[in-house]
Parts: sequence; structure tokens; C-alpha cells
Amino acid sequence: MTRRDLLQRACFAFAALEPAKAAAPETLPGTQPLDWQGDLSARMMDGAHKFVERKIAESLVTRQRYWKRNLSSPAAYETSVESNRIRFRTIAGVVDARGPVVMEQFGEDGDSPLVAETESYRIYQVRWPVLDGVSGEGLLLEPVSPPAGFVVALPDADQTPEQLVGLASGTPPDQHFARRLAENGFEVVIPALVDRSSRWSGHPDIRMTDQPHREWIYRQAFHMGRHIIGYEVQKVLAAVDWFQRMNGGNRKIGVAGYAEGGLIALYAAAA
Repeated sequence: MTRRDLLQRACFAFAALEPAKAAAPETLPGTQPLDWQGDLSARMMDGAHKFVERKIAESLVTRQRYWKRNLSSPAAYETSVESNRIRFRTIAGVVDARGPVVMEQFGEDGDSPLVAETESYRIYQVRWPVLDGVSGEGLLLEPVSPPAGFVVALPDADQTPEQLVGLASGTPPDQHFARRLAENGFEVVIPALVDRSSRWSGHPDIRMTDQPHREWIYRQAFHMGRHIIGYEVQKVLAAVDWFQRMNGGNRKIGVAGYAEGGLIALYAAAA
């Protein structure tokens, strides 16, 4: 008998003497088998949507406990809602201090910053600092005569400032409200919002994705307590800071928009 035969017999004898192990339980204690059928990811998302919708409905009743409005005077009201504004700024990520704002007129490749002009106003391509590493870009509509007022005008995220004044196709004339404000003597800044396309989502030499630009920033900013909407609000508020500095705070400043721009305008007012 060879050494190999002895080892095989010893292993067989050991295996025969080893007591049979208990069968592993099919489920963990306190659980049940998952027997759902169909697309489980879609079912999970449906559940998440139902949860959010339920919480929104509940907030119509519960939100009042967080508001202690004092309507005795404008100053008293501002004081009474200041804690709510602070909480809102934290949620939206509008928490970084803005620096001094200079509205820079610039052109591409030596071109003039003047984009267009009419008898009553001129249109300039501009940019302005907002935060460290964050700048705003857009158009400045400057009236020829002293301005009647100042407005930050916001298009939808998928529209350009040029479309809001009729310099580019894609929007009907009744949406060119920034142009109409300028025609009536207002000085207008139109910020460019981050759009929802995926043109720049990735690197052509590595990998491109179909993730929208706004989602790309949202996913990264969320982990740092920031939000794409908060960055857009900061751009608007920086433009408001510039208007205030230019007119000495003697005239009213408006913020207006529609679609995504309307939401940004409301959030800027709330912040």
C-alpha cells in the first residue's frame, strides 16, 4: 500500500466520523424571503416617490410650527423669519461668503464685448466673480439713458441669455421679457444657468456619460453641503450686490424668471 492510499483512507475515515452539519437556514431570523416579481429597482423608486409625496402632504400641516411671523412692521417681520432664512440657506447650500463683485465686459479671441445695440440700450457679454472658483456669465443690457431700475432676469436652464433677448432662435417673442425691460429703461443682467444637456459630461479620451450637467454638479456638491440651485442663487445674489454698489442702494432691484429661472428667482428672494 502506498503512502497516497494511506492518506486517502485516513481522510475518508475522518470525513465519516465528522458529525453532519446543520442545514443553513433559508432566511435570517426576523426576515422573510423576498419573492417580489418584476423590476425591483422600479418598485423601489415608486416607494421612494410615495414616501416623498406623503411627507410633502404632511408638511402642509406641520410646517406652521416652524414659523413665528411678526406682521407688526416690515422690520419686525424680517427679524421674525431670519431663522427660517438661515435654515433655508443651509438646505440650499447658500452658505459661502461672496467677495466684491466687478462686472467684467469681455470678448472672445479679441472680439468686442459689445454683442448688439439699439437706439435705447446696448448688450454686452459679461462675467463676474461669485465665490472662490465660481463665476457668473451672461449678458448685460445697459440703457443709453440713466436706468429706471435694475433687474436680474433668469431664463429656463435649457435656454441661453441670447434667447431671452431675441438674439438667438428657440424662444417666441412673448418670452423676451429681458429685452422688453431694457426697452423700458431698465438695466438688466441675464445669468447663464447650467443646462440639462450632457455635452460636457465626461472626457472624450476616457469615457463620456449621458448624465445631465445639473445632475453632475448636484451629485458632487451634495456631499459637501452644497447644491446646484445654491450655486445659481449665489450668482444671482452677486449680481444684486453689484447693482446695489453701482446705484448706492437708492433704487429697487428686481429678480424675475420663469421655469427653472423662476425657481431660482424665488429662492434668491428667500435667501
